[in-house]
Amino acid sequence: MSSLSNYILQRADLPPREIEWFEAQAERRLLAKGEVFCRVGQSDHELGFLESGILQVFTPGSDGRNIVLDFIFRGGMALALDAAVKGVPSEVGMQAVIPCAMWVWPYRLRQEAAARHPEWNTLALRMTEETFSRKQQRYLALRQRTARERFADMDKELPADWRLIPQHLLAAYLDITPQYFSRLKHEAERLAPPPTAPSE
Repeated sequence: MSSLSNYILQRADLPPREIEWFEAQAERRLLAKGEVFCRVGQSDHELGFLESGILQVFTPGSDGRNIVLDFIFRGGMALALDAAVKGVPSEVGMQAVIPCAMWVWPYRLRQEAAARHPEWNTLALRMTEETFSRKQQRYLALRQRTARERFADMDKELPADWRLIPQHLLAAYLDITPQYFSRLKHEAERLAPPPTAPSE
């Protein structure tokens, strides 16, 4: 799980024995497309590290349709953070957009980890800060940037794997109709520079 080790070490100064201990507590989980990692209303919270695949984060809308809040890509952590910290049922769900491979831990393991080494608290703090920053950026983008600008920003804000996400989910993420998303996509393809011929 070298990708997990890299994730941890980029955010906290934990010794190898601590990371090995954490890895040993993990449960391997494979999700088929459409399978749920976190249910709306789930109170037994879990932390998941996404080794491969893409998860959508959503919440039910008043019209019965899901509101797409975010996506989690390979190398990211999945957790209903607000609910887990408060100890209340989750208001969001997480579902596999494409097949996913994950390492999963019960959220309650955090207490044992914190008792073992203080840097686990540092990791938890960094994860919380990153989640808050991501939410704030998304909030501002939806209110300050046009749909065309938000579409153009996807290449900068999301990993290249965003192209594997179905168009209707991307449209929901940008808060536009699938028809308008298709129009923006065709415009971008038309304006894209032609591929350069390989040099001989």
